[in-house]
Amino acid sequence: MKTVTVVVLASLANAVGEVLVSQGMKRFGERDWSQPSEWLELVLVVLRNPRVLAGVAFMAGFFYLFLAALTWADLSYLNPLTATTYVFTAVFARMFLGEELSWRRWVGTMIVVAGVALISLDTPATKGLYTRVAPHSTQQDSSASR
Repeated sequence: MKTVTVVVLASLANAVGEVLVSQGMKRFGERDWSQPSEWLELVLVVLRNPRVLAGVAFMAGFFYLFLAALTWADLSYLNPLTATTYVFTAVFARMFLGEELSWRRWVGTMIVVAGVALISLDTPATKGLYTRVAPHSTQQDSSASR
């Protein structure tokens, strides 16, 4: 349950970050990205845009929580669970960006939810190639105890 809770919180943070970045970039407006001069302007706009910066902070929160979860759960279990971000993003895009979502987008999102539900019923950690090591232990500590 801990793993699912952390991944759902991480996915919420990611979805909030994506909405904030989208809001900030929409204010920037569409540009012709074939011009290198536009690339520098993009960097400057991003650095001066509080919504984009807040979005990046939320996305960093996602990354931190994902890293934490990797210390106790398998990547093949965690990564599909992060697909809950799609659900949160769709809802938030509708609520905060006013986007209209077709029935196809909703059905596709629900298929993702079904897959996430199926995976969440499995065991979060298996015995993989890399074993989990107790904090602050070293190879020397484990060989000395034999």
